[in-house]
Amino acid sequence: MRIDGAAYVVDLKRPEGVRKESPQVEAAQGARPAGRVLSFDRVEISPKARELQRLKTELAALPEVRLDRVALAKQSLQEGGYRVDPAVLAQKIMDASGTR
Repeated sequence: MRIDGAAYVVDLKRPEGVRKESPQVEAAQGARPAGRVLSFDRVEISPKARELQRLKTELAALPEVRLDRVALAKQSLQEGGYRVDPAVLAQKIMDASGTR
């Protein structure tokens, strides 16, 4: 892997890694004083992206199973108050499978 674009070329395959570029290349690229770093790349995260990341974090913190709903369903089953209309259930199964 080579990284060009400065007064130095980084070649990660070579054991010495960093070597000084030739004077002709330095002149063409505009040699800069040692210690001075010029930054040309800039990354900005949009407010929407920040909001999306915040929501993803909140969602990850929520349990996958809503334990309150499970407890309510268990209680209804145990008390005999949970009734399923077979016709409605069959229709929902058919709708979910795409069959009519």
